[in-house]
Amino acid sequence: MDRAFAQDLSDLVELQRRARLDYYWDGLLRWQDLFRPLVDANPSLQAGGLARWFDNNAFYRTPQLVGRLEPSDGLPLPGQELPRPWVATLPSPYLFSRAIETDGDPNQLMEEVTELLLAPAARSAAAAGAAVVHLQEPWIGFHGIEPEDWPSFEAALRTLANGLEARLVLHVAYGDAAPYLDRLRRLPVDAIGVDLVETDYRSLGGEWTLGLVAGCVDARRSLVESVDETAELLRQVAEVARPPALFAVPNSELAFLPAPIAARKVTVVAEAAGRLREEVA
Repeated sequence: MDRAFAQDLSDLVELQRRARLDYYWDGLLRWQDLFRPLVDANPSLQAGGLARWFDNNAFYRTPQLVGRLEPSDGLPLPGQELPRPWVATLPSPYLFSRAIETDGDPNQLMEEVTELLLAPAARSAAAAGAAVVHLQEPWIGFHGIEPEDWPSFEAALRTLANGLEARLVLHVAYGDAAPYLDRLRRLPVDAIGVDLVETDYRSLGGEWTLGLVAGCVDARRSLVESVDETAELLRQVAEVARPPALFAVPNSELAFLPAPIAARKVTVVAEAAGRLREEVA
């Protein structure tokens, strides 16, 4: 099994190297789901029953809080075996707090989870060489967020960003980000990711002060986009939003696609971004 994992990681790194991506990612190959290694590292959490991962035909073990949340021990460091620069992926504070089964206040839990679990994991990853900490946030895209939840969410992100020697990215996926863009663009992060399959690029607005992570190919269907159309979408995004930094990525994780299809989509993203880079150089 270890040899199989090592070979898969080697193949993934080689794919990213050939595509000339700016950052390497390990695909979370050894993670059973987005929460499990973090849950296993914390004595106050345990993996519960299966829950569906939004509307995908995939499942995760629901994190369950047992007693009072305690600090974690031996936090995982996703990506540390990669060439540099590499990206560490973690669940966003809002997503994690909504996935946990608890009878308590989810917003208070969000701040505790961030302080005791997510922030130490992010800082450990940065200390190990991660250049970017990528927070996956499909909950807001799929279920939305209530106005009263924003202050706690902002406080949690501020805790994450404090002293973090890596770029902090919040990536909203699985839905239209347009209703929340005004608040998203004011969050204490370095860049905001937007699912451009679900979000009309014309709703992005102009003069972004944060970086924009453009989810420009659909990771949830097997039809492979053309390089021409993807490059044109990135060009339109750049013209409308005018962000200080623009990053091209899939709109969400590629784990639910067959490996050959996922590899082709990685190549499409890389070639489209390369074309735009040449135009503005």
